Amino acid sequence: MAAVRLRKVFHYPEDSDHENDREELDEQEQERVIEQLQRQNDDRNAHYNVTFTGASLVLTTTFLPSILWASSLSQRFCSLMGIFSLLASAYFMRFFPLHPDRKGKKPMLAEDDRWALFHAALLPLNGVVCGSLALYGFLGTRSSEPWSVLYFIPGVMLGAILLARQVMLSVDLSGLKDLQYEYKGA
Repeated sequence: MAAVRLRKVFHYPEDSDHENDREELDEQEQERVIEQLQRQNDDRNAHYNVTFTGASLVLTTTFLPSILWASSLSQRFCSLMGIFSLLASAYFMRFFPLHPDRKGKKPMLAEDDRWALFHAALLPLNGVVCGSLALYGFLGTRSSEPWSVLYFIPGVMLGAILLARQVMLSVDLSGLKDLQYEYKGA
């Protein structure tokens, strides 16, 4: 009698049935995972907050020599505006709320905030100051003024802070909390 050979169907390793063998998390495990992710996100946000606020405050010292030894009144004024811009960037990074609105698109301010007008105007005003300083710095580099390179620092710092805040806002764990009990484990 001839031997019967049974053929096995070839499967690639990534085609395994492990996707269907997924073990579900129970309610406590879901809570623990979400809390752990929230702590990691809060720690990262605090690190960004301290780093970029501190960098803005440290960079204000770069304008002190130009205030003391600048040759013209316009250079001193621009140096003061550079300090103002860096302080405004540090304030923006440290004290502006980081909670997204209902749609998760932009940070919202508290309705009862006395400083709401100040908060609403600070970022655009800082952007105008940074743009003006960059223009003055560009014109100064063409005429070889020694302090002109410093005037690009506030704009770069504001851009870095806006980028950091965007990264901080990009993590939204409320979606996980909404899905938390939809997929209950056994």
